[in-house]
Amino acid sequence: MSAPDQTTPPDFDEDFLQAIAKWKETHKVRDDDTIWLLLDLFRIHQNHWDEIRHRQMPSLDEFETDIAALTEATKILKERALKEIRAVELPTAIIAALITAIAGFIIGKFL
Repeated sequence: MSAPDQTTPPDFDEDFLQAIAKWKETHKVRDDDTIWLLLDLFRIHQNHWDEIRHRQMPSLDEFETDIAALTEATKILKERALKEIRAVELPTAIIAALITAIAGFIIGKFL
């Protein structure tokens, strides 16, 4: 069996550089223009937040482990809930209803 083909992520840096080159040509921006300093500052800012986002995102393996643990806990709680449910058996319920009806009749007679 061969390993599954893993698609490489798109190269956003190259796309970004091409878009900048097109923008530079369209607006006739010189190489010594101060806009390049702002663009560098933006790239620094973007890289900083990308790094933070990558550090904070859990891996898919951690996510699957958490889901498996939650599924197991749900099964255990469901089994416990089913064991703790106490249903009254039908003959016991019928006898209790008859006794209650007779007691109500007798109390009503004497009042």
